[in-house]
Amino acid sequence: MSPQPVDSGGRNDLGRVLVRTAAELAEMPWEELRGIDGATHKVLWQSGATVIGLIRVDAGSSKPEHTHHGAHHHMLITRGSCRMVGSVVSEGSYVYVPPGVPHAVDDVGPDGVEFFYTYRPVEVGPAPDDDHYPAHPV
Repeated sequence: MSPQPVDSGGRNDLGRVLVRTAAELAEMPWEELRGIDGATHKVLWQSGATVIGLIRVDAGSSKPEHTHHGAHHHMLITRGSCRMVGSVVSEGSYVYVPPGVPHAVDDVGPDGVEFFYTYRPVEVGPAPDDDHYPAHPV
């Protein structure tokens, strides 16, 4: 299963300066995350398929295994604990999941888990033999 980015109704934050205070972030509503019981999220920034936000998974819940075949996924645990890609992670832990690697949020701790994440599609450049466009590392 490869979830699609959040549908933001055409939201494009690229090039905009955004500042959200802790109070403003706290006031933003948590929204249901694709019908997964006990999982909610807040989109902080989005441009096209690139999304930056927060995900919260309640104690006793999980975010089922899924694979992003065409996107990098970075996560920084901001509260609580869980198991991701075979490791127990807690506040301050960082997880990177490259494209094509199955991952889930399991064994959520008694206080739930919350993490900051980025979902960035893989950039596909021109063919290496295309002299008009030099290849750029991703």
